[in-house]
Amino acid sequence: MSSVPPVTQRPWICSPVDEALAQQFTNELNIPLTVGKVLVRRGMDSVEAAKEFLEPRWADLHDPSELPDMAEAVEMILAVRDAEGIVGVFGDYDVDGISGSAILLEVLQHLGIKTESRLPNRIREGYGLGLAAVEEFSEKEVDLIVTVDGGSNDVEAIQQAMTLGMEVIVTDHHPIRHESVDFLLVHPERPDRECRSVGLCGAGVAYKLAWAVAREVSGGGPVDDKTRDLLVEMSGFAALGTVADVVPLQGENRILVRHGMKVLQSTRRPGLEALMDLCKVDRTNITATDIGFKLGPHLNAAGRLGEAEDSLELLLTPHADRGRELAQGLAVQNRKRKEIENQMVTECIEELEAGQHPERGPLIFAREGWHTGVAGIVASRMTDKYGRPAWVLCIEDDIVRGSGRGFPEWSLAEMYPLMEPLVEKVGGHPVAGGVTLKLDQLPHLRSALLKIEENRELDRTPPPRYFDDELSVGDLKMELVQHLERLAPFGAKNREPLFKIHGLRIDGTPRLVGEGQKHVQAHFRGDGIRIPSIWFNAAGRAQELTKGGEVTLMAHLGINDFRGRHLQLRIVDCLEN
Repeated sequence: MSSVPPVTQRPWICSPVDEALAQQFTNELNIPLTVGKVLVRRGMDSVEAAKEFLEPRWADLHDPSELPDMAEAVEMILAVRDAEGIVGVFGDYDVDGISGSAILLEVLQHLGIKTESRLPNRIREGYGLGLAAVEEFSEKEVDLIVTVDGGSNDVEAIQQAMTLGMEVIVTDHHPIRHESVDFLLVHPERPDRECRSVGLCGAGVAYKLAWAVAREVSGGGPVDDKTRDLLVEMSGFAALGTVADVVPLQGENRILVRHGMKVLQSTRRPGLEALMDLCKVDRTNITATDIGFKLGPHLNAAGRLGEAEDSLELLLTPHADRGRELAQGLAVQNRKRKEIENQMVTECIEELEAGQHPERGPLIFAREGWHTGVAGIVASRMTDKYGRPAWVLCIEDDIVRGSGRGFPEWSLAEMYPLMEPLVEKVGGHPVAGGVTLKLDQLPHLRSALLKIEENRELDRTPPPRYFDDELSVGDLKMELVQHLERLAPFGAKNREPLFKIHGLRIDGTPRLVGEGQKHVQAHFRGDGIRIPSIWFNAAGRAQELTKGGEVTLMAHLGINDFRGRHLQLRIVDCLEN
């Protein structure tokens, strides 16, 4: 081992853009050139595509029948209904699986179908459909199991379900690791079937299934008013899962989230209302940030530290008292999650400072007493801080479980084949995965992952961070911000526009604000205007704003509604001039 790996300053890059196409968008869509450039950088290659992006419509959702095995799945569900049987809905313990389960349970029950539900315990059972859940469904005389946000690779459990006389429908969006499929698999990214709904999360797939079943009950035509209203309401649940699962906010996902957030603004579900109040969410203007950083972490907290069933009940309960009780319980769990997370991050950094990790390759942390429910968040924080993929592994007796995080440019997917011979279970997405192995295999896993670097160039640079345009102070106008708001909701593949802003001078002394005085509030002057700003979790960098002369900031442009509407910068970085 060697010296402490440095905290990596990932470089800022403004990727090239087709200026002519951006200008065409500006001329034909009557938008600022800066917005035109952002649209080009988000992959828009025609005026029509840009217009659809700016104005996402319900009518542009693809027909659910395009998903593989959808017709057969609908037929199987309705056969169970006609036989007065029971459908068992098996979800996942994260927001995607929870919200997708809520969608199916609500719609199937509305259509007169008897249901049972089950979510796994992250600690005891881990991810996916397991034998214990199958046995429980069998004991409850379930006739058909429908999975949500999982099940594609749970062949043993599916075969056991069939042996016990149950049918199985898998709805999922995770990578499929086997070649043949001998069960119904409603999945937008099956290698053997083309589908235009690529990119849907688990809740999105569940929403399509619920829609297809409702339509078939109505004879294949338009659904009745009550069913239509319920499907519209369920788009709010789909929005929760889509944002929280960090799938691309393009195409159908953009449509579901844009309209689903409007539904959430007017929801009358007691649990959600209580959670929004507790999280101080502005009900008049819910954003993807509210879901990703307020509602989502609370809903996830139950599955991380306790039972995900609490979050599912919160979404479904019709009782105000129970809704408040559940929301308060999630808040307690989320606070505890933060405490555990911070402690684990501290211990990871201590290992680095003690020289226990090499300077190159993936970071691999493993310790007894760590909580597997928080491992993924800690891995993400270490990845962001050090610019390297990170695995955070929790040792309990002779079993090691944990999560990894990476980058598109430095993917976990390249690690999975090396890991598979050494572990009991591994997989996930290119930038987020999970693993389970025996303790005696841990040294071999470390060696295998570090060997990845032996075949790489020695000068591997950390993955860059991207911004969208360079602005001067004179460009900072409310009109530009209002046009930028049309690009929302922001998230994966549609990150919030970020700008390099020149010509700013500090006005007064920055203040530390917020709980624990972790944030920096400051004002800048330039071109005759005064501009407020906020820099979250940057108390240790406040002095960088006051070095004298002009500063250059990397910042988002937003609107602050406190005491009127005015432009506000949300600082991401301060650059040396």
